[in-house]
Amino acid sequence: MGQEPKAWYSARTFYRWLTGENRPYEERVVLFRARSLDEAVELAERESAEYAREGDFEVLGMVQAYRISDGDGEVGAGTEVFSKLHALDLPPHAFLDRYDSGPAHTQISE
Repeated sequence: MGQEPKAWYSARTFYRWLTGENRPYEERVVLFRARSLDEAVELAERESAEYAREGDFEVLGMVQAYRISDGDGEVGAGTEVFSKLHALDLPPHAFLDRYDSGPAHTQISE
């Protein structure tokens, strides 16, 4: 019996900055190749710990993983890399207000 081929997974991880104005929270979505959801979570936990050490962040200890493709499926422009359903009994404006946490910190690379 052969091993399952590696598929693409995304993993959403969460951090709290230990320095910086107002010690903001950060969420990231990172891509991994793995043979299972469990392996993708393990890879994300390791990458998350390294990212936090390099940036002086606290890892908040939650990983949300999402299988993007089967086997060698292509990942490119327009590929859905993460999805989460919210079972909340809220009108649309209240839902959006719940997830609008104020000014976002963005970085523009050249």
